[in-house]
Amino acid sequence: MAKKTKNIAVKKGLDDWVMTYGDMMSLLLTFFVLIVSFSSMQETKFNQAAASLADAFGVMKHPESIIEFNEPIVPNHVPQEEAEVLYEVRSVEKFLLEEGLQDQVEVEVTDEGVLFSINAPFMFKSGGAELQNEPKTVLNKLAGFFTKFPYQVKVQGHTDSIPINSAKFPSNWELSAARAVSVARYFQSLGMPPEQIEATGFGEHRPLSDNATAEGRNKNRRVEIFLQLDKKDLPKAGILPFQKVEEAQPQAMSTGKENVPVRPIINPVTGKLGIMTGRQQP
Repeated sequence: MAKKTKNIAVKKGLDDWVMTYGDMMSLLLTFFVLIVSFSSMQETKFNQAAASLADAFGVMKHPESIIEFNEPIVPNHVPQEEAEVLYEVRSVEKFLLEEGLQDQVEVEVTDEGVLFSINAPFMFKSGGAELQNEPKTVLNKLAGFFTKFPYQVKVQGHTDSIPINSAKFPSNWELSAARAVSVARYFQSLGMPPEQIEATGFGEHRPLSDNATAEGRNKNRRVEIFLQLDKKDLPKAGILPFQKVEEAQPQAMSTGKENVPVRPIINPVTGKLGIMTGRQQP
């Protein structure tokens, strides 16, 4: 008598849990691909893709992005030369931080150029206009920065309101002017073109703070060095009025490398190049 064989039922297809698991893996993969694509998306590429869709389907005449591009990676309105200036400003700021001089020198990027404000007590002895040795490292760095660009450099001396009446400096006006001239002469000795430099003294007449307090007076005693981003005001070649003709043979500074275009540094906090302010210069 033959044995009865059991009928084995073969289930067609996959179990339900396998399909659910596969769908979940596909969604996760798509999710991570989207994250990577959004992190590296550029505005120009997105606009090109949107324009391509508009041409293909006749829709999205004004495409709206799910990502808001308030701050582009490199602002399109910044010319290449100004971007190089702002990059060099970051280099100066890095130098000041490394040397621990951030309390002695303030750096400000304005609508008209770059302003360096240096505390006068750091540069000169009280009542004097002869440069000390310590600030020369800062001036050397600034001179190297200024010689890379054909812009006017304005050196301005300022004092507090305490009167001075010495044989050499009858008033604060003469003292501030002499300090500005000392800085300008030092720049020229480092190889800066004399026609690029302008020295002015304002005495106590342009204070930044109230002279009634010691803190305010200390803030008003300063030398401001302003790089004006405007080529049209650059005078013709010549020598400074306070220098003899036979002395006007400065040797050009050597930077040791070619001046090649560089990528501007972005402020990680604001996302902008520099800190733009509305401070005006005379």
